[in-house]
Amino acid sequence: MSATLSLSSLDSEISHFHKFIFRAMAEAAYRTTVLSGGKGQKSLPAGWEVLGLDKDAATRLFDEEKEEGFVTARELMYGGQGRKYDAKGNVIDKEGKRLDAPKEGEEVEEEEEDDAPTNNVYECSSCGYTLFIAKGREFKFYGDDFKCPECGAAKDQFNGRNIEEE
Repeated sequence: MSATLSLSSLDSEISHFHKFIFRAMAEAAYRTTVLSGGKGQKSLPAGWEVLGLDKDAATRLFDEEKEEGFVTARELMYGGQGRKYDAKGNVIDKEGKRLDAPKEGEEVEEEEEDDAPTNNVYECSSCGYTLFIAKGREFKFYGDDFKCPECGAAKDQFNGRNIEEE
């Protein structure tokens, strides 16, 4: 009989745990629904009933996200979709002015003229391995510790090529 009681009590604990997990999943799903509604929403989006939430829980989740400005995880991570960059990777505003421009009196490192090919093709001078780098990403051409995947040559062994010349 004691085995039956402990098994029954274990079932109760598992059931409680499942309810907790289900509620957490339902709240996460509804939070995603709220965020997908965008920044201009004024009232609770549908779906909380289907997820098994009560109106108080749905209102609490909505109000929490509203207080944060309906900011998605993607926007938190990447700064939203409004961020723009110039050809050198500097953050710019809508008018094209650099947001991180050096202040008056600050020394600015002069960048060397870019001898990069117009079509972003780089070739390893040791083995001929060819890289095609996305336009606008040349300045981030891998790290300083980059090595050729074929022969292990250093990054400085890669030379720009214009494939139209061939």
